[in-house]
Amino acid sequence: MLKGDTRGFWDVFATPWPALRKGTVAMTCNPSHMASCSVAFSERERNRSQLISLLEKLGCDGPLDSADSATADAALATALMDSFRKTRDPEAYDGLVRWTGPQLRARVRSRLRSLGTRLDPNEVWQDTIVNIYRYPDRFLASRPGAFAAWSSTIVDNAIRRLLRRSKLDLAMILRDPETLQEQADTSMREPSMEAQNNEECLATAAAFGVVLQAYLIAYERLSERERFVLQMVEVRRMRYAELAQVLVIRPEALKMVVFRARKRIHEQLGLLLSGASTTVARKPIHGGARSRVRSIASASAVA
Repeated sequence: MLKGDTRGFWDVFATPWPALRKGTVAMTCNPSHMASCSVAFSERERNRSQLISLLEKLGCDGPLDSADSATADAALATALMDSFRKTRDPEAYDGLVRWTGPQLRARVRSRLRSLGTRLDPNEVWQDTIVNIYRYPDRFLASRPGAFAAWSSTIVDNAIRRLLRRSKLDLAMILRDPETLQEQADTSMREPSMEAQNNEECLATAAAFGVVLQAYLIAYERLSERERFVLQMVEVRRMRYAELAQVLVIRPEALKMVVFRARKRIHEQLGLLLSGASTTVARKPIHGGARSRVRSIASASAVA
């Protein structure tokens, strides 16, 4: 009986009770509805036979026989999924979607019933079949209803993923005056902070250049022997024992030379970078060296 067609229903109540007891009146049903049910049933059985033939063609095991139609349908879906997992045959995947599509859509609608219109059932269904195609290796055909349980998990995961995405999208729906401010990329620095960082980098590079120039002047104030020792030890990484043999001195004496040279450089750096007078230098400074010291002091003050 179709929805809205109540003639057969009310005719029963309009019929006298004795006539009903004698069976002279039969319940009526819309013939077109019965015909459509018969066509749908025959179409599904035709699909079943075609899919079983496809499994035989691919050399895969067919579904287990069962007297229960629901169990037989689930077993065929499991066999198709297992066939696609083994062969990656597109016909097996198409047959699986054609056979289980209505059940998956019904499962999606059942899961979304409590969520109202927050998610699109078609989007969830498409996400589900795509994940079935992408991850067949995760399927295990351990029982006839294995695909039903596995696909239910995929449906639930697809819904959770879309809900998380919808929450993020909802957070971005703001009023017009706040759009530019709230949708800023938080992973990037603000322009003011970026400019400040660039200025600090330039100032640091300039200061480091001043330190290197001051170190060079302090290094030039050392004696020739001290410069040679520092170059061998700190630049060429020569061992104290080897260098002591070259200079024909004891390693302890060499270490004292290195210590004194480093100390003098440290003292000269402190004097140069603090802007103190250069007359306390170990060796007098003449000509261009004196002007270089003055330029270093002024550059240090500017930095």
